[in-house]
Formats: sequence, C-alpha cells, structure tokens
Amino acid sequence: MKKNHSYILLMLLLAGAKNFAQQPNPTDTIRTKTFPAAVQFTPVPSGKGWRDEPLPLSDELMKETMHNIVAHGFTHIASGEFSKGGANEQVLNYAQKIGMKVDWTSNGVQLFKRNDPPPFSVYSPEYMNAVRKQIDPVLGSIKKLSNPNTMFPFMDEPFHADTTAFDYRKETADAFKKQYGYVMPASYAEAKKDPKKHLDFVNFQSSTFVVAWKNIYKEVKAFDARPKIVMTHDSHNTMGGGVESDSRYGIDDIFHWGGEYADMFLYDIYPYTMFDYRYGEYGKLPNPRISQMHYTMAQMRNLTTTYKKELGFWLGTYNEGWFRRYMNAEMEKQYWGERELAYTAIANGANFIITGINIPQDARHWDDLGKGMRAIQKVGGEILTAPKLRSRACFLFPRSQYVQLNEEYFNVGLTFELCQRAFGEMDIIHEEQVTDEKMNGYDILVLADVKVLPAQVAANIERFVENGGIVIADCVPQQDATLQPLQSMKKLFGVNSASTDRALQKGQWNPFSMLPAQWAHGLKTPPPMPEKVFDKAAGNAFGKQYDLNIVSPRNCQNAEGNIVAKMNSGEPLLIQKQTGKGKTYLLGFCLQDTYFQTYLKEDTASRNQLYDLIHNIFADTKISSHAYSSNPDMEVTVRASDKAAYVFVINHESSNPVSDLTLSGLGFEPGEVMDVEWGRPVAFTNENGQTKFTIMAVEGTPTGVTRLLKVTPKNNSMASIKKQTND
Repeated sequence: MKKNHSYILLMLLLAGAKNFAQQPNPTDTIRTKTFPAAVQFTPVPSGKGWRDEPLPLSDELMKETMHNIVAHGFTHIASGEFSKGGANEQVLNYAQKIGMKVDWTSNGVQLFKRNDPPPFSVYSPEYMNAVRKQIDPVLGSIKKLSNPNTMFPFMDEPFHADTTAFDYRKETADAFKKQYGYVMPASYAEAKKDPKKHLDFVNFQSSTFVVAWKNIYKEVKAFDARPKIVMTHDSHNTMGGGVESDSRYGIDDIFHWGGEYADMFLYDIYPYTMFDYRYGEYGKLPNPRISQMHYTMAQMRNLTTTYKKELGFWLGTYNEGWFRRYMNAEMEKQYWGERELAYTAIANGANFIITGINIPQDARHWDDLGKGMRAIQKVGGEILTAPKLRSRACFLFPRSQYVQLNEEYFNVGLTFELCQRAFGEMDIIHEEQVTDEKMNGYDILVLADVKVLPAQVAANIERFVENGGIVIADCVPQQDATLQPLQSMKKLFGVNSASTDRALQKGQWNPFSMLPAQWAHGLKTPPPMPEKVFDKAAGNAFGKQYDLNIVSPRNCQNAEGNIVAKMNSGEPLLIQKQTGKGKTYLLGFCLQDTYFQTYLKEDTASRNQLYDLIHNIFADTKISSHAYSSNPDMEVTVRASDKAAYVFVINHESSNPVSDLTLSGLGFEPGEVMDVEWGRPVAFTNENGQTKFTIMAVEGTPTGVTRLLKVTPKNNSMASIKKQTND
C-alpha cells in the first residue's frame, strides 16, 4: 500500500488532546476526510508547545506546537501577509510533511485601494501589464509550497470608501457609453441630479472592481493553478452598512459584484467579536448580538450557492493580534466565543474556517475551541457533503433603494433575526434575482423596510402572489428604481396609502476597551437621538390577544384588505389580503424599531408577544421550515445529504438551556439521532413528517454552548451510527 503522510494529520486529530506529541504508525492510511480548518502558527496557551520563546524554535518545540494545533482540530496552517512570525520555511515544511495544507494570504496585486483608482483604467491594456509585474513579488512564495490550499491575490475587504475611488479616464468613460448608450456623468454630483443616471453611474463604477478581478483571476490561475483563489468579503460596507461608515455612500454589494472571479469567498466576521457596525442606539446595545452575523452570512450563502462557489469564514479569536483595543475582562470570560462563532458559521454553510488572527491566547478559549473542533472533525468529511438546507422563506435585499436613498440597510438585520427565529430559518434573495414570478423557488418572500423596488421586480412579485406565493411585509414599496411613483404594491397589499417612516439611526459606536469608547469616523459630537413614534397593539389575532408596545407605526389606510387586528390608535396592526392563489400579510409598524425597543427597555413581555405574532403569521401560511426552535435564543440549523443530516444547536444568549426542536423535510425518515461529541442517542418522535425532540444545550453556563447531532435514515442501525460517529 502506498504511504500517505496525511495519515499523521488524521491520527493526531483522532488522538485528540490525550497525547498530541506522539506520532502514529507510518503504515496507517487516512480513512476519513477532515473539515478544513486553518490557524496561524503562533504560541499556544496550554499543552505542549511554544509559549514565548524567541524564534527560530527548536525542532522539538516546533513539532510539539504543531501537534497541539492538530489536536485542537485544525488541519491547515495559514501563512503569508497575515501570519509573518511563526510560519517560516521550517514550520511550513513540517506542516506539509504531516499532511497539513497551507493557506497563503496577501494584500493583493490589484493596484487600486478603497479611496483611489488604479494608475491605469481597468479597461486599458496598461492595467493588466502593470498587474502582471506585481504577481511574482507578491505571490511568488506560494510556488515553494508542495501542498497549497488557497491563495489570496485580492485586496482584503474591498469596497469603494468614497467617490475618490471612481475612475473618469477616457477608456472607462468609453466603456460606460458602450454599456448605457449615453455619455458618462463627469462627477458623482452631476449623476446625482438624475435618479436614472445616478443608479447607472454607481452600478458601473462599483463594477470596475469586477472587471479587474476577472482578469486578475485568469492571470493568477496561469501563474499557479494548484491553490483555490479566494476573495475575502467585508462584513458591512458591502452588505448594506456602507453609508456614512467606512464607506461614505451606499455603492457596493457582494451580489451585484457577482462570483465569477474566485473559487472561494471568505467572509470576514471579525467585527462581531468586538463591534459590528450597527447604527446609532443599535450599536451601543448590540442585541440580539448574533443578528447581524446571521443576516450577512445569509447574503454570503446566497452569493456562493448562486455562483456555485465555496464559502469560507474568518474566525475571530481572543488574541492581542486581533483588535487588541477591544479586549476586556468580559470577553475573556466568554471562553465559548470562538466555538460559538465557528459552529454558527459551519451551520450556516461555511466549508472552511481560518482564524484571524492567531491562536486564542487564553487557555480556556483555546481548549473549548479545540473541544468543539474535535467534535466537528468526527464527521468533518460528511459535513462537507451536506449543504445547509435551502429555506422555504427568503428576505429581499433592495440594492436600488440602498444606492438611491443612501440610507443604511444594515440595522434591518434585526428584522431578519426576528423572522428567522419566528419561522426557524431564512435565506436572502437579491432584487437582481427576482427575474420572474418563480422567486427562485422560495414559497415566502419577506419585505422589511423596503420602500423602493424596480418596477419589473414589483411586477414579478405580483405574479408570484397570484400563482400562490406568500409575501410578508412591514412596509409598502411606493417608488420604483428611478424614484418615480409605484402604485402596484399598494394594490397588492390592499391599501390606499401607507407611511414608510422609521427611526433613522445615525453614527457608529466604537466600544474601545483600552481607549475611551467613542462615535466612529470622526464624529465629534453624539448624533441626534432618533425621533420615535409609539403605539400599542390592542386586539385579537390568530386566537390570541396582543398588547405589545409598538415603535414606528406606519398608518396604513385599508382599501381591500382584511384588518386582522388594530392598535390603540385605531390604525391596523395587521392586514391580510388574498390575491389569486397567494396571500399577503402587511404589518402596520416597523419591525426592526419595535424589536430593538424590547431590548432597549428590557421589555420581555412585548418581545415574547412579537415572537408569537410573527410565528403565527408564518404558521398561518401552512408552510413549515426545515428546523424550528421553541426557544428563540437557541439556534437550530440543518445541513443535510441523502445519507444523513447534521443538526447544529447553538445557545446564543438564553438563560434557559432547554428547547423543543422540530425538523421536517430532511429528505428521509429519521431512524436515529446521535450526539456527535458524546456518542449518545437522543430520544425523538416522528409524526406527520416531523421529527421532534427536546434538547438541553448546557454544560455549566448555557450561553454559547453548542450541540452537534447526526440524524440518519431509519434503515441505519445504531451500531453503524456509533461507528461512524466515533471513527
């Protein structure tokens, strides 16, 4: 049998923390594919290995450190621009010898920055000639590697920070005229005078990045075809948060850019371990704290599944190399933070994890992450073949609105979180995907704070409802993409008029721990407090009485709809309307404002009623989600193949560790449910196509605790499941 050094990696993973310095028998062969997880070679806070000894390390100490890393569930070493210290030639050679792969990072060869255009138009031959001269100096070291996994040839987190990055040269202007049929505006201010020209101009200037990336991709593949080409995407500027933020205007979004210039898209999640760029009050009180991750992760998943690319995830760690200014005693106590984020990312579709930056410097953080990753590695290869189940409900991203109104579309992540918790799952659909009445195969469309829709998108939504689709909204779009009146949506929802106001939040809070916390981006004085309008639910809906506190009522004047319930003011709380085979549900208030207020005022009674109301709206559609948790603060997410389903249970912030879980539409009838980490069966029931069981995600403190369950078809025996789980 041919020897394969990757057996060492596998056997170390299986050995776990028991004896990570012991090397296995060279005649063993790899039996199971692992889940790819990369870490920078840096000091370890527990177990054998490097502490703070000066470089270079002795062979023994270097090997002990590497074995410690592998024993914590990591299979790759990250090197290059973001890992300079420990990833020397000795380290990389040994890592590859024991079967690890190398991920090579860089700051890119693109010749442009967030604030500046490149020295040549991307439409000119001079541009790529200049790029070619950059490739070997920046990326040439990867050719020394025998086992590269990924290569990062693009700038980290690309976005247009301002219009100073726009290009007005002749080649660019000629390309604009060829595409749109008229002369390109000479400035952003000129384009802004005409809504159509403004939208065309911003879309075009945003896409100049893509023109460069597609050509760079071809050149880098020709330079070294072995590694996967990776693009790291930003976690707010390109997902609805680029207004008066790191980006001055709403310019870029990941789906508009497309996915034809990379093999993998890596999501940069680091802000969510420190701060996450919510606007105004939302940033000072970032609850529910996981909402923006779920919202933006869904955007990344939409991108990668649409373009059939891999999805990766930068995992923030408790380490001074990773935003030292935000570390504090509270974060140190949250030893479960890395494991929680890793499981959330994998549950939501990531097939690759890379720490950014460095190994956690606290022993409890490192060991808890290792415990979680070892559980993942027990079924790591199987998880890779089981994608996250596609939701039956989707949440619209309105690019035209984002660009034209230049209002953040990021705090709406709270509404996404509310709907996901109430229904059980939620995907994102971009307005550019609504090309017909099929709605990309989704059964339910959610419109939250959507005021502007392209006329053709609105027409397709009408036909979607007529053919049996469901639309749930808290706002009636009444302008088209060029900001002209749009009447069709009022008719669809059965109203004569409806306001679209919300409590506009300004500024981003920067919660430094080593410096005074402050408003970010040069804001010298606190932004004005948002003006809020209040009301109160006062009626019966779906057989239940509601009296929850309402923020930003939207004064809907009913015409042809059915008023299900009202508020104290007499305005509708909820309007239903049947159109053809489908139905619409219009809430008479802003969901994100109302939901956030329950956290701001610690109003758990209103929050529970709001969950209940939204859950009952979804239940009234008679459409079931693939997974539902009765405890809203406990996430349940499913990845599945025809052979097994993997259920991730993650307690994000509940003091109640118990939840009743419901699974449906797995593609098979479950025969066994097994806890992967502990190898123990979980009792369950199958009835009417639904699998139900009660789970306790607790071990000591409940917050941040994770459970990974493997569900196998009825014809699999428990002995077989135990063997697969323990292998």
